[in-house]
Amino acid sequence: MKKILAIIFAAALAFLFIVKDKEARTEADPLYSDAKAAIVLDAETGKILYEQNAKEALPIASMSKLMTQYLVLEAITDGSLSWESSYKPSEAALNQSRHAVILGMDKHKTYTVEELFTAMTVISANDAAVALAEMVSGSEEAFVKEMNKQAKRFGLEATRFVNATGLDETETNEATARDVAAIAKELLKKHPEVLEFSRMTDFTTSEGNRLWTTNLMLPGMPQAMSGMEGLKTGYTEEAGPCFASTGIYEGKRIITVVIGVGEDSKDTIPRFDLTRELIDKYVLNE
Repeated sequence: MKKILAIIFAAALAFLFIVKDKEARTEADPLYSDAKAAIVLDAETGKILYEQNAKEALPIASMSKLMTQYLVLEAITDGSLSWESSYKPSEAALNQSRHAVILGMDKHKTYTVEELFTAMTVISANDAAVALAEMVSGSEEAFVKEMNKQAKRFGLEATRFVNATGLDETETNEATARDVAAIAKELLKKHPEVLEFSRMTDFTTSEGNRLWTTNLMLPGMPQAMSGMEGLKTGYTEEAGPCFASTGIYEGKRIITVVIGVGEDSKDTIPRFDLTRELIDKYVLNE
């Protein structure tokens, strides 16, 4: 009897060792070692399918524009703005020309909300984000206060905005991967029309310039993945390459967020490679 109990005990210990070893390999998966944080979320159920360091507040670069999109679409919904509302560039918006990613507005012309929103979403134009912030709240500073208030309404205690763009300044916008996923989830739930813009591979400006999306995973783009519909790329020196994505896979809407993928490099392709691998492994189970 003692011999049988000893065998059972040994088998139980072996089973526990196998389980813990499996968990350890999952947590230290070398596939994701180059990312500061990552998460895969089922947008309909809220179930987290995978996460890595998803509770640490980190710089989030232009993924910040997800909140800018949300507040602009709220203003359109409540009637304080319309897609046809016009904007004449302010000095603050024109001053964004010092940054690489801009629509490139002419101070003598006016621009519609639709063109500004398209530019902000498709090419991540920083001058367009500032312009929209001014249209909603009067100034970028006032708009940032609304961004932080909305984050609190969403229950995001670790999220803090200092601008509407996500650019590194004396301070930078920060959030956890969970928080970015939560903002994306609320945006898609309340304003699914954002997908009409985030699905666009390119657009032509009112001045006749054709500009291409920063999301290389959209159908028709070099890193195309079937089902991909958006959502927002990002890059700054503080944040590294980032990407918040959404798409429909096996009938489910999925949100992924990756932050600081290959942070020591300006190569943005690894963020798309990692997003694909996360979806393949934790959604499609390939």
